[in-house]
Amino acid sequence: SSLLVDGSNALPHLLSQIILASDAPGSVREFLIEKCKECALIGGAGFSISGSRAAAVVLSALEKCGESVISLQKRWDGAGKNLFEKFLSVGNDCESDDIGLSKLRDCVVLMLKGVKVNQAQPGDSGPNIQISIGPSQTGSRMRSYSVGASDDFSVMDSYPDEMTKAILDTFTMKPLPYKLSRSVIDLVLTRQSWIEGVFTKLDTKTRQSIASALLSLRAEQDHDFAGSTLFGLPLTTDELTHLLKHLHPAKSESDQVAVSVITDCVRGRIDSLGKPSDISKLSSKLFDQLVSLSTFDDFSAISGDLGGRDYTRVIILQTLYAIHDNYKAELARSLCEEESQQNSGGSKRSRSSSWSGISDKTVSLQASVLVGLLGGKASSIQPLSSGRGRALSLGLLACLCEQAPSAVVSSLLPALMSLAEVSSTTEGDESEKKSSTAAIGEALHAIVPAYCIHAHSANLSFFTLLKDFVGRIVTKERQCEKTRHSLLDHFLQALRQLPTKQDSSDAAASLIACVMALESYNIQLPRTDDDNDDSTMTNSNSALKKNEASESIRLLANAPTPMRIAVSLSLLQYAEKLMSSICSQSANSVELHSGSKLKVNISEVALLALVGPNSDEERKQLTSYSEYTGDQKRSILYLTVSLLQTVRDATSTPSAKKLVRKSQGNDVDLCLRLWQELMQTHVNALRAHSKLIANDVLEDFEKRFWVAATTATSACLENLQNILPVPHFLASVSSTLSEDSVDDYIRKKTIRLLSERVAEVNSDSPEALLFLEAVPELVSQVCVARPKITDETSLVSYRRAIVMQQGALIAIESFARSLYPPTDDSKLAKKASDAFIPALTSVTRLLGEGASSWIDSNSDDNNNSSYDVRDVECQLFSSAALCIYRLVTVLKARCIPHLPSIVTPLLAALKSINIFIGSTTDQADTTGKFLQLSILRTLSAVAETLPQFLLPYLPLIFSKNALASIVLRRGTAEGENSVRAATDEVSEVLATRTPIRQLVPALSQALGRNLSQNEEGSSWEEATSILAIMKIAVESSQRSELTPVIGKIFNGLVTSYAYELKKADNREELLSNTNKCLLALVMKLSEAQLRPLYARLREWRGDIKNDKDSSSSSHVRRSAFWNLSAELSKSLRSIFLPCLTSVISDVFDELEIAVSILCKGSKTKVGSKRRKLEESEGEDDDVDQLRPLQPLLLCLELALKADAHEGGDWTRGDDNQRYNMLLNHLGKLLLSQIPSNMDVKSDLAPSEKQSASKFQQIVQGVGTLEHGNVVGCLTSLAAAAGNEQLWKPLNFAVLEACGHKRSEVRKAGISCLLSIIETIGEEYMVLLPECLPVLSELLEDGDEEVAGMAKECVRQGEELLGESLEESLR
Repeated sequence: SSLLVDGSNALPHLLSQIILASDAPGSVREFLIEKCKECALIGGAGFSISGSRAAAVVLSALEKCGESVISLQKRWDGAGKNLFEKFLSVGNDCESDDIGLSKLRDCVVLMLKGVKVNQAQPGDSGPNIQISIGPSQTGSRMRSYSVGASDDFSVMDSYPDEMTKAILDTFTMKPLPYKLSRSVIDLVLTRQSWIEGVFTKLDTKTRQSIASALLSLRAEQDHDFAGSTLFGLPLTTDELTHLLKHLHPAKSESDQVAVSVITDCVRGRIDSLGKPSDISKLSSKLFDQLVSLSTFDDFSAISGDLGGRDYTRVIILQTLYAIHDNYKAELARSLCEEESQQNSGGSKRSRSSSWSGISDKTVSLQASVLVGLLGGKASSIQPLSSGRGRALSLGLLACLCEQAPSAVVSSLLPALMSLAEVSSTTEGDESEKKSSTAAIGEALHAIVPAYCIHAHSANLSFFTLLKDFVGRIVTKERQCEKTRHSLLDHFLQALRQLPTKQDSSDAAASLIACVMALESYNIQLPRTDDDNDDSTMTNSNSALKKNEASESIRLLANAPTPMRIAVSLSLLQYAEKLMSSICSQSANSVELHSGSKLKVNISEVALLALVGPNSDEERKQLTSYSEYTGDQKRSILYLTVSLLQTVRDATSTPSAKKLVRKSQGNDVDLCLRLWQELMQTHVNALRAHSKLIANDVLEDFEKRFWVAATTATSACLENLQNILPVPHFLASVSSTLSEDSVDDYIRKKTIRLLSERVAEVNSDSPEALLFLEAVPELVSQVCVARPKITDETSLVSYRRAIVMQQGALIAIESFARSLYPPTDDSKLAKKASDAFIPALTSVTRLLGEGASSWIDSNSDDNNNSSYDVRDVECQLFSSAALCIYRLVTVLKARCIPHLPSIVTPLLAALKSINIFIGSTTDQADTTGKFLQLSILRTLSAVAETLPQFLLPYLPLIFSKNALASIVLRRGTAEGENSVRAATDEVSEVLATRTPIRQLVPALSQALGRNLSQNEEGSSWEEATSILAIMKIAVESSQRSELTPVIGKIFNGLVTSYAYELKKADNREELLSNTNKCLLALVMKLSEAQLRPLYARLREWRGDIKNDKDSSSSSHVRRSAFWNLSAELSKSLRSIFLPCLTSVISDVFDELEIAVSILCKGSKTKVGSKRRKLEESEGEDDDVDQLRPLQPLLLCLELALKADAHEGGDWTRGDDNQRYNMLLNHLGKLLLSQIPSNMDVKSDLAPSEKQSASKFQQIVQGVGTLEHGNVVGCLTSLAAAAGNEQLWKPLNFAVLEACGHKRSEVRKAGISCLLSIIETIGEEYMVLLPECLPVLSELLEDGDEEVAGMAKECVRQGEELLGESLEESLR
């Protein structure tokens, strides 16, 4: 702050006027000064308390008078010097607290500041006087002039020696005058005006003396204010170095303190130390002090606290690190300039100094000292115990590496080994460990690149570094996992700082390979005597199988993505060489020499896996794989598969995929090299595995290794081929396929990868055009010529050619599926067509050849060829068919010219295959299944795509043993690969897509051909298949479409109805399919169209009365007619009644025929004739006449039920005549005798059919409820009658049967009565009184079943009437 002096300036103004007005101003000055001195001193004995105060006032006023009135030099010479000497002489004896004495001391000490007042300051001068107010020793505020704030003040041009001596005497006097020294420091040495105006102008010796005095005062007497004063002085680097020269901190604790103070000063002015040469001298001196403190020889001479010694070393290290870290760029620039001069020939002097005056030897020694501090060498250097000190040593060593790598390289390996040791012994909390690890990491970032670059010049190798340093980290048992991870990560990051990307990649690959080798060595666990070879084998097998994320995989994952690809290539090369050595059983094959000095040889990597990092024989000759021990074999196998799996994992990460997809230039070449190496490695692995398996020389863990190796390489290929840029991938594929020298298996694998890659391409993308250009290359593989088979060698070549063709066909199919655009009107569709039509031509030619070959082989007497090529030819034919399926699907109408070459061979082959499978074993059935599936799928595509062009081929499609073959319909229709499901699909497509006007004639003709034979065979089964297709076609058509072809359909149906089969089950199956087809047709017709159709069916059936003695064909037609009528009645219900009316007379005729045959003598009286009739039961020569009976009964039952639902008008028509006629015949049939040889359709099992008589089945309805019976028909007739008047005759007929002598008739009668009661219910109870007498007798019937049904009738009656019938039954 500033203070305006007003009244206090009166005395200075007065004294100025006196002196200037005097005739002898000099005498006045001397008088005033002398009197001030005499006033302060008492006769030279001491200071006067009151006089000191007065002297201080006058001296202060004289100072204000200005330099022109009385100069500073005169004041100092006249009074200040003597007074100061007096203060020194009395020392601490005058250290009183008197204010006057203190002011006098401050006034004298201020003279030492050297500030002059150039002009007197009058009291009215206003604010021109600038005075700084600060503290004084008295505790009050003391003024101090600010030099430079005004021209009225300045500093002495030549600082007097007496003043310098006074300052030095103050600090060197023993004992120290404390208050005087503090006053000198506070008012002089710490003032900016003195520091800038005086101290900086002093000679070096004086400056050094002052600094030394202050340093001694701080170090020896422990005065902190001296240290802070020294810290504020602008000492040069040389002066700081001079202070260090005479210190011996190893022998004195005070010198240790002095060193600490000096290092604080150095760090305080670290940004202004000067030239590199001066800095280097200071650094060297600090290193000398560090060596002195760290040498064992002086250790015994140290007295005092040993902790102070370690602290001092840490402080020195901290200072050295600050120097080298802060001046890193300057020192490196100096080094580069010197090297440039040497390279240009401008300087011929040798490289005696690495940087700025320090020789290589000196820097190397300094590095050795730091290594010793880290404990890295067995030397006289005492290692540091604190983590902070070690961290500083590492940082300083890192700086030396950056500044002078060639001089330090020999010390780097020991330093790195010490890092490994330090990392394993670091103790303390997490923060300390983290700090130590970070420091080690920083050191690695400088040390490792320097070592890699300059190791060769020192006859060192990169493998030595990896073996020793990385080996120590990976195999150290006490090593913290987190610390190990961090160190290896820092090591990898350090390798990234190498000059070129190639060097970084090679070094990183070497690092990761060696880490894998060390991990592989670690699986060689020590075994006890109790362990056997099997247990050890199990342990290593589990290690092979476990596939954990190892350290090497983690390292590679942390590497930059571009480096990861390059490293993967190197690792793959290592793995390939290892597999080669395993297969060849030779040690020489493991050598892999690289032009890079940073890429270790595979022999060195293998050595680590075999003997670990601690072997002294690191260059010993490797033995062959067969001579390894079991544990060594496991280690090599584990290493190999780990290399492959690491490459797999590295190429499967999202970042790697992104890089490969967007790679350009060298990155593309690198990716292609990796892909080609992978291809070759995969092929070699597969071949080696096959060869070793064939020779049966592998142990279990070796078999697992080869499986894992081939799996890993396959996964690598799959990952990489999906992400390679399309142009480069296709170029590589084209090159592989066009070169004749390329192995067939590699060519096949390339085609497979191509087909997999194209599956991911969008047809609208620009990449699609590039892939289309590869189609001709695939077509050329399809057209490859197969050698003629003459011997075993030619057979192998023949099979390989077929395999190549098959792979190309699969690829073409994949191309067509992925690349053909969804719309045909685009330009891309035109280009795709131009590419795929030639492919279709070639594939159809191959298809025709395959079909001819198959047909010819089946026609031979010996189907099993001596060279057994049938299987591969079948596979080739299947692939060709599936390829055509895809091409037809996408090309559509463009395939029309090729249809003859497609459909004809397919159907010819299908017929041949069906015949072959139908006549051979189940194994052959399995072999032909794939052929059938491929053919059917292709036919489905043709029918789906070009149905309107199939007319010429329909006869062939539905010919014998073709699509309708029963062989195609074996098994179930479940599953995608079911032949039956595929057949059903083709049938449905043909039925729904082919125009019905073309399809129905072909189906009718096919039915005629299949059912034209009389003998029973497979033809009727094919007819059922054709009927099923016709049914689907009818169902999928419109009524208007069916009208023109109804006649054709009718002809086909009646042909089927007229076909006679001996086996009832077969006949029923054929009828069932025919009925389904007819019903499908009827459902499409109107009622008006139905009646003419039914009339035509009646006409086809023929007249019944005139055919009583006709051939069996008439019986077949009649049975079929009523069978179809029953089906129509069941489906159409009341709608069918008008049609039934048109044939009601035929119904009566059929019933009359049945009654005449089954009821012969049924009306005879009881006597000998009835007994004769019972004796002749079952004998009937007219059984064939009865074939229409059961379907007729079913037709009537269904019609009567439908009529009952509508009210029964149809039944009661013609004044009940229809009812009476039906009742008359049906009632007689209740009493009939059914021949045992009559065919009856029932639901009974074979065992049940033997126990149930024909009468029970056809009359009573046992097992024939759904197929027609007399009781069911009578029940429906009763329901349709609907009134008591009509029920009475029916009830009489039923009661007549209930009272019949034959037990089976009584049973049929009572079951009929029970059925009627249950159906009609309460309304029928009006007739119950008529039934009670009969029921009463039946309750006592000897047949328990009859009695039981009678009892049930009574119960039903009681329940309906609501009263008991017990009295009525007595």
